[in-house]
Amino acid sequence: MRDKKFFSCQECGYTSTKWLGKCPSCGAWNSFHQETGSISRHFQTDEMQKPLLLKDINFDKQARLLTGIGELDRVAGGGLVPGSVILLAGEPGIGKSTLVLLVASNLAENGKKVLYISAEESPGQLRLRAERLGIKNAGSLFILSENELKAAENAICSVKPDAVIVDSIQMIYDSDFDYPCGSVFQVRRSAQFFIENAKKSKFPIFLIGHITKEGSIAGPKILEHIVDVVLYFEGEKLSNLRILRGTKNRFGSTEEIGVFRMEENGLVEVSDSSRLFLSSNDMCQPGLVVFPSQEGRRTILLEIQSLITPSYLGVPRRTFAGLDYNRANLVIAVLEKKLHLNLSSRDIYFNVSGGLKISEPAADLAVAIASVSSYRDIPPLPQTVFVGEIALTGEIRPVQHLATRLKEASRLGFESAFVPAEPASIFVTGMKIFPVRWLGDAVNLAFKKG
Repeated sequence: MRDKKFFSCQECGYTSTKWLGKCPSCGAWNSFHQETGSISRHFQTDEMQKPLLLKDINFDKQARLLTGIGELDRVAGGGLVPGSVILLAGEPGIGKSTLVLLVASNLAENGKKVLYISAEESPGQLRLRAERLGIKNAGSLFILSENELKAAENAICSVKPDAVIVDSIQMIYDSDFDYPCGSVFQVRRSAQFFIENAKKSKFPIFLIGHITKEGSIAGPKILEHIVDVVLYFEGEKLSNLRILRGTKNRFGSTEEIGVFRMEENGLVEVSDSSRLFLSSNDMCQPGLVVFPSQEGRRTILLEIQSLITPSYLGVPRRTFAGLDYNRANLVIAVLEKKLHLNLSSRDIYFNVSGGLKISEPAADLAVAIASVSSYRDIPPLPQTVFVGEIALTGEIRPVQHLATRLKEASRLGFESAFVPAEPASIFVTGMKIFPVRWLGDAVNLAFKKG
């Protein structure tokens, strides 16, 4: 065994054999600190793992552990997999600690032993939050207010929990090494310790992560690579709506989202969120179009709002909130070229209701109709949804899950839909379907009187 000295960036985790003034990866200045690691060499062949045939590998298919929060279980892929490590990140005050405390309470009420390691709050603060959330009797929920890694290790050995929650991973440190809390070395070492325990003892672990002002998870990027699931808890500061979104999941899809509402007594699940993002007022207004968005197995109807006004600036404004900037500009270019709309001298604003972000191309047709509606100051057909991808030629391309989108729109009272003209016709009871092949046809029908 020998020691190896190297230098690592405390901002992004980039390593180098020599000290550098500026990190070539993230551009931070004076961020390199020397670290020492031990490299051990194993020459005994009996200690090495031998390759196995896939058909000879035995495994136990264990049932997932349900948290009692349906929205979280859906995003996680149907529950928590034993031995999995979940990284939950979000802005300060968004509700991460509240969510994991509810998870801990539900697991404890179902007879599971849960160890909650709080490195930022005292036991009294956690007790106050539990009372505010209505958590009174969680007999097998153990609280450890400590941020030293050895204390966490001793607690895990003594409690032998069925699940562990660490709040937060950036505040845990190993006192054997002279590095501050939150440094790349301490975050990496602490995360590796909890991951090894999760895999060895087969219990799931929640790691709460901080968010930088750029919106990424604080600490080294390797933290996201070595965990099994990465969840982001999002929400607008002036809104009580919270969205749980998965960006990595080794055990399920990353297309699912969970919807919560922050009330006075804590987080409340929103199980039927299809109409949550629609206004209750008159929706037959210029520049307002409804789009059935598909988030995993769930269809959510969203308002796409457009405002096009004459510009008095040298360079017109382009503000797209909730839409992909390049994708929206592509639709605007098609409108200018194929429908001969003069948009180059106009300020263009887009907004998606509820603060959600749409990345799928299926929203192209809704964006185009909203733009034409605002440009002409004429509302489209009432009680109508629009879905379809627009090619650069103006052709309306097919989209996925079309039947599911239309059935949900019909359930919520929408009477008609503009869809791509696919070979197989789609029939939905009580809904009039307008199959269109070209953008010009869709515009003519959407604003046809009577």
